[in-house]
Amino acid sequence: MKFNIYNQQNQKLEIAIDGLENAAYGKLAFVQHGLSGHKGQIMVRKPLQAFVDNGFVVVSFDSRHSFGASDGRLELATLTSFIEDLHTVVNWAKKESFYHEPFALSGHSLGGGSVLKYAADYPQQVNLLVPVSAMVGGKYFIRSRLLNENEIYQQWKKNGKIYRENKNHPELNGWLSFDVVKDMLRYDLVRAAAKIKSKTLLITGDQDISSTLYNNHKLYESLQCSKQLVILKTCGHLYETKQNAQDLYQTVFEWVKENV
Repeated sequence: MKFNIYNQQNQKLEIAIDGLENAAYGKLAFVQHGLSGHKGQIMVRKPLQAFVDNGFVVVSFDSRHSFGASDGRLELATLTSFIEDLHTVVNWAKKESFYHEPFALSGHSLGGGSVLKYAADYPQQVNLLVPVSAMVGGKYFIRSRLLNENEIYQQWKKNGKIYRENKNHPELNGWLSFDVVKDMLRYDLVRAAAKIKSKTLLITGDQDISSTLYNNHKLYESLQCSKQLVILKTCGHLYETKQNAQDLYQTVFEWVKENV
């Protein structure tokens, strides 16, 4: 089921709800996509389905300033805007009959940073946390780019923008502002992770050059809660192969089943 809600600035966010047949179980999860992403991506759908198959109602949504159906322009996307959108969606859900606390959170990439921030700020509201290839803070993002895509990163910094393509909808192609990097520097989610109380599953790929093994090990070390780090084999940032997708689903499904 898809429909629209509006934030305080009257900007549209498209919401999807899966698993409403599970509402009587009192289990709820929110899933957020990454930078220039949308709620239909495999990195959203596989964790989402794993929660549904474990008896959850799951709310996913298109963040503003992305390639989804919500309002905004790509060049305005920041971690701050993603965090604001997650708050908008959770606050909307609090008025719905299926709402339940504590709830689960999952997010990919920039959405992973968003759910980490929420879980650190509101530890009593979140009982399960699944950051997938999460962005963990500006200095870590820059380190990854300098090590793995130095030339591209330097051009992005010099030009102030970088072109981003939407393979499925080329009419939505646009530019990412370097402001998204400047905004990331406001956040250190490795440090904030010490405040998280929820059971936490970190997932990344062994070939992920954005959410690197280094970044995830640093995040794992900071977490003081029940925690697990899973590194998927032959897997990059976008979980592009059928095996990547299946591994992602199975990892989340089995962990949620054990920890719910």
